[in-house]
Amino acid sequence: MKPMISIPLFLALLLPGLQIAAAQAPADPVPEALYRQRCAACHDHPQDRIPPRFLLGFRSPNAVVRTLTRGAMRPMAEGLDAAEIAGLATLLTGRAPGTDPVPSANPCARPGSPVKVGAHDWPVIGRDIAGTRFQPAPGLRVEDLPRLKLKWAFAYPEGASGPAQLAGGRVFLASGDGTVHSLDARSGCSYWSFDAGRSVRAVTVALLVPGSDRTAVIFGDDQGAVTALDATSGARLWRTEVETHPLARITAPPVVHEGRVYVPVSGMEDPLTHDPDYACCTHRGSVAALDASTGRLIWKRYTIEEAPRPLPGTGATGPKHFGPAGGSVFTPLGIDVRRRLVYAATAEAYGHENPPGAYSVIAFDMETGAHRWQRQFMPAEKDRARICHEAGESDCRNMFSMSTQVMVRALPGGREILLAGSKWGWMYALDPDANGRTLWRRKVGKGGDLGGIMYGPSADERTLYVPVADTIVLPPQRAGGLAALDLATGKVRWQIESEAPVCSWQLGRAASCTDVNTCDCSSAKVAATTAIPGAVFAGGWDGHVRAYSTRDGRLLWDVDTAVPVPAVNGIEARGGQVGGYPVVVSGGAVYITSGASAMGRPGNALLVFEPQAEGPHP
Repeated sequence: MKPMISIPLFLALLLPGLQIAAAQAPADPVPEALYRQRCAACHDHPQDRIPPRFLLGFRSPNAVVRTLTRGAMRPMAEGLDAAEIAGLATLLTGRAPGTDPVPSANPCARPGSPVKVGAHDWPVIGRDIAGTRFQPAPGLRVEDLPRLKLKWAFAYPEGASGPAQLAGGRVFLASGDGTVHSLDARSGCSYWSFDAGRSVRAVTVALLVPGSDRTAVIFGDDQGAVTALDATSGARLWRTEVETHPLARITAPPVVHEGRVYVPVSGMEDPLTHDPDYACCTHRGSVAALDASTGRLIWKRYTIEEAPRPLPGTGATGPKHFGPAGGSVFTPLGIDVRRRLVYAATAEAYGHENPPGAYSVIAFDMETGAHRWQRQFMPAEKDRARICHEAGESDCRNMFSMSTQVMVRALPGGREILLAGSKWGWMYALDPDANGRTLWRRKVGKGGDLGGIMYGPSADERTLYVPVADTIVLPPQRAGGLAALDLATGKVRWQIESEAPVCSWQLGRAASCTDVNTCDCSSAKVAATTAIPGAVFAGGWDGHVRAYSTRDGRLLWDVDTAVPVPAVNGIEARGGQVGGYPVVVSGGAVYITSGASAMGRPGNALLVFEPQAEGPHP
C-alpha cells in the first residue's frame, strides 16, 4: 500500500523553491493582523479548492481587491474599508493596487457584422450541446500541426478566467476583472466589452430563439445570476437571479436549446466543512431552466431533493450542523435531444452521509425539471477509507465526485451512449434507454481530489480521449497522462504517461524536474481534451499544450504557453497552468487559454496559432 500524502503536505513541498514578491519585504503589521483574523484559517491550511497563501502571491493586486469586494471572498472581507483591503492585496502580492500595467482598448476599425453561429464554429464549451469536444472540420490537417505558429495574443485583464468561444468570426471570453469581451477572430481587435460587475468564468454563444436572427452571449456569475447580452453589440438583454444562497456559484457556462437556457449551479461551501466554527452546510447544487428571450425562470430543481435540516447531536458546544447538502454541478450540462433530457454530473455531499443526488449522474426532464433517473457512483462504505488511503487522498468526500460533463455520443450504427468520469479515475458508459444502466467502466487513473479524470474527455466517431490528472504523486511516479478508449467497449486502445514537466516559470532553477519535493512543476492533465480528425489536444499543468496522434498517442506538437509574448491590447501576455478548459479549434486556427487556474500558477494569455506557410524549397 502506497504512503498517503495530503493536499496541504503536497503544497508545502512546493513552497521552498518558489520566489514570491510578497516575501521580499517585511510584512506590514496591520495587514498581517487582518490576514490572520480573516484569511489564515483557510489559506494557511488549504483544503479542497482553496489556494494556499503563496499562490496568492502570483495574482495581481487588483484581482485580490476585486475578489474581496465583489467576488468569492466578500463574506470574509465584510466590514473592512478600502484602505484595509488594499493593504491585504499589497501584503499578499507585494504590489500595491493600481500599479500593474493597464491594457489598451484596441478597438476594431470597423463595426462588426451581425453575429451568426456557423456550422464549424465553437460556440459552447463542449463544441456542441452533447459535449463531444470534437471538431470534424477544423480547417487544418494533422500534417499542419508542426507548422503552427503564434498569430496573435490577447492579455486577459486581471488574469484568465475561462475559455474562449468562437462564433461568427468573433472570439467571446470573460476576463478576471469581470468583463466579457468580443474580439475579432482574425486580429484580436475589440468590438465591445461589458463589465458584468461580478466574476464570470465562461460564456455560451447561441440563438435566443430557433429560426430568429438574434444571437446572444449568455453566462453565469459568482453570485448565482445569469446574464444575456446581444452578441453583436454587447448590450444587456436580461439578468436573472437563479440562486440566492450566499455561497452559490455558477462556474460552468449555461447551454441553450430550443429557446431555453439550462443552468448548472455550483457552490463554494465545501471548503468550509473543515472550519469547526462554521454552521455547515445548507447549499445544494441545482439545475434551472430559463426562457431564453426574457430570462424568466421556468423551473429549478435541486440535485439533492431533500432539504437540509438541523442534525441531531450538534450545537451543544459549537455551531449547529445541517444536512443533507452538496451535490454541486461544477461542470457543463449535457443535452439529450432525442430523449428530451438534461444531464448533470454532481459532486460530493458536504457531510459524511451519502444522500441520493450526490456523486451521481442525474437525468432531468427538459420540460418540467423532474428527476427521470439518477445513478450514483460510490464504492461500498467498507471500501472507501482503503481506496482513499491508496490514492493518497486526505479528504475522502471529494475523491468520489463526478467531475466531467455528461457526453451524449453516437456509436457506429447510430446507437447512443452517455459518458461520464470521476475524480476516482473511472470512466463510465451508460445506457440512456435503460435509466443509465452501466454498459462498461474503465479505470484509467488512481484518483484524488484533483486526480482521476477532470473536466472532460473528447470523442470522435470511435474513440474516447481521456485526460488523467492525478496531481498528487510520489516519486518515481509522474502526474497524469492520456488514455484512448474504444467507445463501444471501453477497451484501452493506447495509454501514455505524462511527459517530464518543463515549466518556464521556474526562473533560475532547473528547467525540468520530476521530484515533487524540489519543484513546483507538474505535467498533470487537469483540463478537458479536444479532438480533431487524426489528433487530440491536451493541456498540462506545466503550461504546455500538446497534440498527440489519435492512432497511437505519438507526440505531434508541443507549445509552451507560459512564455511571455506581446499582446494586441498593449500589455504582456503570459500563461500559466493549462487547466479546466479545452483548446478551441476552428477556421484553421487553434485558440488556447492559459493560466485560468485557481489552484496553481495563474496567467493571462489567449494565444492564437495558425499554420505558417512553407517557404520555397532550395
